[in-house]
Amino acid sequence: MSRDTASLSLGREALIGFVAKILLAGMGFAGIVVYYRFLGPETLGIYYTVLAAANVVAQLVGGFASALQKRVSEKQTDLAEYIGVGFVVYVTVVGAGGVLAYALESSLSNFFLSSRHLWGGVGIFASLSLFTVTNRIYSGVGKPGLAVWTDAARSVLTLALQVGLLLVGFREFGLIYGYVGATLVCALGVLVLIGVRPVIPSRRALARTWEFAKWSVPSGFASNLYGRIDVLILASLVGSTAVGLYEPAHRLTVPATFVATSVGVSLTVKASGLSSIGESVEHDLRNAVSYTILLAAPLFFGALAMPEALMRTIYGPSATAGAMALVGLALFQVFNSFQLPFDKLVSGIDRPEINLGVSVVTISIDVVLAVFLARAYGLEGVVAATILSEVVRVVIFQGILYRMFGSFVLTRPVIEQLASAVVMFLAVEGVLLAFSIRSVLDLLLVVGLGGVVYFGCLLAVSPHFRLTLDNVLGDFVPN
Repeated sequence: MSRDTASLSLGREALIGFVAKILLAGMGFAGIVVYYRFLGPETLGIYYTVLAAANVVAQLVGGFASALQKRVSEKQTDLAEYIGVGFVVYVTVVGAGGVLAYALESSLSNFFLSSRHLWGGVGIFASLSLFTVTNRIYSGVGKPGLAVWTDAARSVLTLALQVGLLLVGFREFGLIYGYVGATLVCALGVLVLIGVRPVIPSRRALARTWEFAKWSVPSGFASNLYGRIDVLILASLVGSTAVGLYEPAHRLTVPATFVATSVGVSLTVKASGLSSIGESVEHDLRNAVSYTILLAAPLFFGALAMPEALMRTIYGPSATAGAMALVGLALFQVFNSFQLPFDKLVSGIDRPEINLGVSVVTISIDVVLAVFLARAYGLEGVVAATILSEVVRVVIFQGILYRMFGSFVLTRPVIEQLASAVVMFLAVEGVLLAFSIRSVLDLLLVVGLGGVVYFGCLLAVSPHFRLTLDNVLGDFVPN
């Protein structure tokens, strides 16, 4: 398999990943609408609590997978050996997790509500860990955009299996079984795509993986816990119904990160290739940052303009209780999208200890604030804690980048996107003064109008956006 990572086209790979992200989010969004209407917030909240816990534990393997992604993206590495490392790690960690779950079954079952829910979580942990290892290796060998497509395929298969199992009466367990089945199938499919047989790894391969993993494992674990701590705290202190409102609101904000995550994955691979041959990554970082909030900015101002209409129209009248959480989570995604390339760049230049330090600080702040605010304000308090801790993360990363490059990383296109989103907000507010949203069609019309205003304004005020659009499309459309 060809692995020319240093000359990787960020625009091309980001666009490939972006299109796949749209499909992935579309499947996830369609799924949660069906799940919410089938199960209601309380039962849906139980499923997402199990999923959140399994995702956090799976990051123990995910941290090693990040190390493998880094190593296979470097020049002159033995791919078969590093696939072998991945299997050694997978069997060891998942085996240990299963033994621990068995030993602590009675205690853990209290949090998961039943032993059946606990072992469903173990199944999610095992299947997700295998997929994470294989897909990050696939990304690391120069296919970051296609790796997002394999995740999108997993999302499509998961939705099909979960809806089928819901229809025959499995309720939240149908969601669990469908997730596990689809993830295992796709993990095996990615192995086939890689097309390299694993071999028993050498001591050197194990040592080089550990050299990176000793930082990426705790950093990834902390980062994943930071992303899921809201659900775990809500489940513990407020209840599963709050989780069942939080997750639908959160899913509406997921498109905000499409560009940032697509660019970020490509940036990690390219930065790894460049840094391994001693070349600078600052130019690529600034290009990546320029479009991180391309979708986050309009999504936040759109949510601010009509939060109750969005939740009610999409999920039903009972979901309006999550309207303020939607606004807060959309604001969080603006800061989250902006900082994602910083996180990915640090991983690519072999400095995972930086991500670990940033993650430990932000998660500590988040946990303290979330526990305090959850008791006082419930769901909205937890969301507020997440926003504040994410602001701290952005400030810390900016300080680190100033020390690395001698300046802060904030480009003019980011300001232009925020300004265009404000214009869109004013236009939508004006429409809503004379127009009430009563149906999905009404909502689509208003959202479509907002999109036209936003992108029209951005095209008008941003030469950089026009040039970037032309360059990215030029990778696909022949002259």
